[in-house]
Amino acid sequence: MDGFKMIVVGLDLDSKSENLTLGSQKALQEALKVAEGGRASIVFEHSVYDEEFSGDESERAREADERLLALDRRALREALNEATRAGILALVSTSTDRPWLGLCRKAIATEADLVIVGKRNESPDDGRLIGSVAVKLLRKCPTAVWAVKPEHDLNHRLVLCATDLGEVGDQALAAASWVAGCRAAELHAVHAWQLPFALQMASSRMAEAEHEEALESIKRASIEHINSSLSEHDPAAKVEIHTAKGSPARIIQEAVTHLDPDLLVMGTISRGGIAGLLIGSTAERMLDRVDCSILAVKPAGFVSPVA
Repeated sequence: MDGFKMIVVGLDLDSKSENLTLGSQKALQEALKVAEGGRASIVFEHSVYDEEFSGDESERAREADERLLALDRRALREALNEATRAGILALVSTSTDRPWLGLCRKAIATEADLVIVGKRNESPDDGRLIGSVAVKLLRKCPTAVWAVKPEHDLNHRLVLCATDLGEVGDQALAAASWVAGCRAAELHAVHAWQLPFALQMASSRMAEAEHEEALESIKRASIEHINSSLSEHDPAAKVEIHTAKGSPARIIQEAVTHLDPDLLVMGTISRGGIAGLLIGSTAERMLDRVDCSILAVKPAGFVSPVA
């Protein structure tokens, strides 16, 4: 992987001060670091839509248009200036769409390969969770989604990749390796494995030594796959691998608790042909279960329902 080339960043403004929320400040800083590492361009996207808009669709649209005209763009201009000073090509875009929808549409229009948002909107007087935007993006956005933890210092010391050993798991591993390489971070990988059905059926008839060897064979195959996949993307990369039997959600959460990563990278899975439907919802469940930033990678065949 050679980094990301076009990044869309969701920027939210505090309802009283009209400064960037803490989550958006961290999303901005993370985007600048990612753009510098991969020589990417950035679009800063801000939506004026408010869930409290009343009336029918036309009245809500009118309220959104009025808010757009009255928008104080100072904080957005400051974000643009910061990118320009870093030598990054960037622009600001505003929308009257719901935040997640505006981000999806902008990602599609610009052919972006990454959307970055704050994991939560941390404005003390605003109870909205930008995490709900991240969940919508996981379900519907065709690009990778990076949800940044607002409290994080953005120093990536350890990057953890959760892989199912499938194609999207290999893509997640490549992305994790790239981030770890750019930030001089430790790279770890975790895989939750299950007993094949045939082995479950035969286990009662197997000798203990034979059964243990079968389990070790599964573990070895997992480790070999991860090492082989990583060497294809970055032969010089080093990874510490953790494998365990159990459900992916439990094993990943245990690994996060034990390793305390700065970033968890994992894949999402779409059911072929059904737009935005996740059958691998582990990434979605992890958003509120783990206390770190999350980078969710989409499979090549992901179908977005957004037009």
